[in-house]
Amino acid sequence: MTLSLKLRQAIVCLVLLVFILPASFLAIERAFFAQLLTSTEQKLEVHLYSFLSELSSKNDVVEINNSILPADFLRTDSGTSAYIVSEDKLIWQSDSSLNQSFTPPVHEMLPGKHEFVALEQDGKTYWVLSFALLFDMGERSMPLTIHILQDDRLLEAPMQSFRQTLLRWFIGIGLVLALIMLLAYYWTTRPLSALDHEIRQVESGQQQQLTQQYPSELQTIKEDLNLLLDNQNRQKQRYRHHLSDLAHALKTPVAVLKTSAMAEQPELRDQIDRITAMIEHQLKRASSSGQDIWLKQIPVSPVVEQLKSALQKIYRDKQIHYQLDCPAHVMFRGDETDLMEMLGNLLDNASKACRHQVHLSVQVKPLQLSVEDDGPGVPADKKAQLLDRGTRLDTYTDGHGVGLSIVDELTQSYQGRLEITQSSLGGACFTLVFPQHQY
Repeated sequence: MTLSLKLRQAIVCLVLLVFILPASFLAIERAFFAQLLTSTEQKLEVHLYSFLSELSSKNDVVEINNSILPADFLRTDSGTSAYIVSEDKLIWQSDSSLNQSFTPPVHEMLPGKHEFVALEQDGKTYWVLSFALLFDMGERSMPLTIHILQDDRLLEAPMQSFRQTLLRWFIGIGLVLALIMLLAYYWTTRPLSALDHEIRQVESGQQQQLTQQYPSELQTIKEDLNLLLDNQNRQKQRYRHHLSDLAHALKTPVAVLKTSAMAEQPELRDQIDRITAMIEHQLKRASSSGQDIWLKQIPVSPVVEQLKSALQKIYRDKQIHYQLDCPAHVMFRGDETDLMEMLGNLLDNASKACRHQVHLSVQVKPLQLSVEDDGPGVPADKKAQLLDRGTRLDTYTDGHGVGLSIVDELTQSYQGRLEITQSSLGGACFTLVFPQHQY
């Protein structure tokens, strides 16, 4: 199944809006969070260096002058605190940690090493920068580990603000992209719509050429189609002229044969009639427009009414009731003469074979034209022979068979088929089916 341009554009827009934009949103969000962590680590490193510069010892006790520490380590609600541990023993903590239930990690670190990790305790997350060192106490060295930590809530606030701002921007970008893609679709498909409209105008017979200006990609197609139309029209005219000449050339010899003394012989008259019928049959078949590349759209209803009117006059004495079920909007994509030839033969045969009823019905998707009668019908073993090219036209005295070979060949020229079934009226049902005619 070939996807339409609208569906393809919708799929591209859907992929862009549902997958690409959200993926871009997450990528930017992750990048901002990574940058936020880097900034947090750098900030904690600055505090660490401040602590290292203020470390002192007195009476084998590590001391830090709180008066010169940053304010974040003095306020209990700052979310930033510090701990100094020696051999898994807490020897100092900042005032800001007094309300915290944080326990410094006890794992050993080599002196001079530091790490920046996330620790979760009591349902809270902390970002901790740890640094191990050997502190000179004069006569001995004391292993110390300094932990500078920051509550994850301090990162969540700017992250949430950034996420909301980014979301607003991406919603705006998504709407703008959808609008741009809609306008781009209209702009790029407008020439295709114009070309389709012109082709339909040619099909309906309202114009003979494609005349509008198109982009370079479609201009070549336009020129090729116009060339194809010109060639077809020239070939059709030349073909018809040759057929007309042939018809006139054969008309006189056949007329002479019919009026000659030899034509009085039954055997010769039958052969002359057969030659005449074959000439008419082949000329009608050759002059058919069913092979046309560009097919006109012909309303079916007026043709049916015209045939009904003519047949009512011809079969006035039979008092036939013609029931026509043909919607006014149904169109036949082809030549009006071909349509009249096909329906005319079927209706004429039905009028000859029927007792009092002929029913014509039309269905669409695909186009189906059915002609039924209440006559004796067609025997099952005769249906295949009825359409044989060599079958004599006067074989079936009930009336069916006259012109049916022409009907069958015309139907096939439109990629259709002729079906013969039993009618609900009791007689035969002849149905013309055109699968290419969809409405």
